Amino acid sequence: MGPLFDELVREDHRLTDLDKAFVREVVYGVLRWRGRLDWIISAYSRIKPARMERAVITILRIGAYQILFMDRVPSRAAVDESVKLAKGIKKGEAAPFVNGILRGIAEGRKEVPYPDLGTDPLDHIATRYSHPLWLVRRWVEQWGAEETCALCQANNQIPPLTVRVNTLKGSREEVIDQLRDEKIIATPTPLSPLGLVIENPPPLDTWEPLQKGWFQVQDEAAQLVSMFLVPQPGERVLDLCAAPGGKTTHLAQVMEDQGEITAVDVSQAKLTLLQENCRRLGISIVKTVAQDAAAPLPFPLASFDRVLVDVPCTGLGTLRRNPDIKWRVKEADISRLQRLQGAILNQAATMVKKEGVLVYSTCTLTPEENEGVIEAFLAGQNEFRLEDASPLLPTGCQGLVDDKGYLRTLPHRHGTDGFFAARMRRA
Repeated sequence: MGPLFDELVREDHRLTDLDKAFVREVVYGVLRWRGRLDWIISAYSRIKPARMERAVITILRIGAYQILFMDRVPSRAAVDESVKLAKGIKKGEAAPFVNGILRGIAEGRKEVPYPDLGTDPLDHIATRYSHPLWLVRRWVEQWGAEETCALCQANNQIPPLTVRVNTLKGSREEVIDQLRDEKIIATPTPLSPLGLVIENPPPLDTWEPLQKGWFQVQDEAAQLVSMFLVPQPGERVLDLCAAPGGKTTHLAQVMEDQGEITAVDVSQAKLTLLQENCRRLGISIVKTVAQDAAAPLPFPLASFDRVLVDVPCTGLGTLRRNPDIKWRVKEADISRLQRLQGAILNQAATMVKKEGVLVYSTCTLTPEENEGVIEAFLAGQNEFRLEDASPLLPTGCQGLVDDKGYLRTLPHRHGTDGFFAARMRRA
């Protein structure tokens, strides 16, 4: 979602910064609240949203979002612009239909109740908090209805801009001071000793401190994953599924840019972005290899001190930042990705030296993609064992590691994206 938005909106020089901010709020807002918007639209229409033309339901969602969620947009303007939009994309025959529904919503002609939480908790949560029913069902089975409500609420919040300070160029305190001189408020993150939350940042593509490599945009939980690996200066490290390089560049920082990191990804375009991030941050020890990590790797066996495997996953821990995922990912994707994750982890294991460390991580919440992959991997061999890495994490993070040694963060509990990591050592 992010790269496509940047290509179509952020890089459009015809739009002012205010225009871009407005478009971003509408696009991401509609994606966050699509389920609730469709529920309300359906109350005013004999044609259900699933049966409407895609262009028409999209216009209705955009208009309804502005009416229901954007106080500074006059309802009449939202209705009129939506009608103009229908005519402008040659859906003029739908204009009266769009006008009638949105005017009804704007005037509040109907009371639109949600399904009852007591008698129909799944539909209530799915509708009120705008999440797919299959996902709500899984989370209620996993955590219960009350915690699922809290998780869905957290997923619908606009996340802060969190960055990781580049310690190759300065300390967190120095960066805070420099940003203060620019009238930018930066607050230290509670879990990561390298993180900052930036309030009201300027456009990132032209923000000089970011372009000069003072920091890297990265969620606080993602920063903890690299700390789970604890690479040492001078070591050889393998980073699989590495692009666009948030964790790769963090590993290089921890290693003080001494040693060697081999970053592997199937996408050469994303590896190019990783290389650009390394140049911006002043990192020299990373070399990139375009390679499918599920296939045999082109390196000598047992040749790396540490291996990080940040596998492709459903991404359900990042819905705050990527609301499109909850509508794009299907339940069937879980088992497909689980097989791919297992194949990548098995390839990664062959690269680890004796007594070397292997870390597996995801940014999702499904047990199948997390502990399910680890348990299947450990059951299939006897060379690796789980390690309790809680002593390796910063002060205050010990509660993030469960009794099996798994690192787990959740948006509604920790104010971060949802991440999972397991640390294993080769015997």
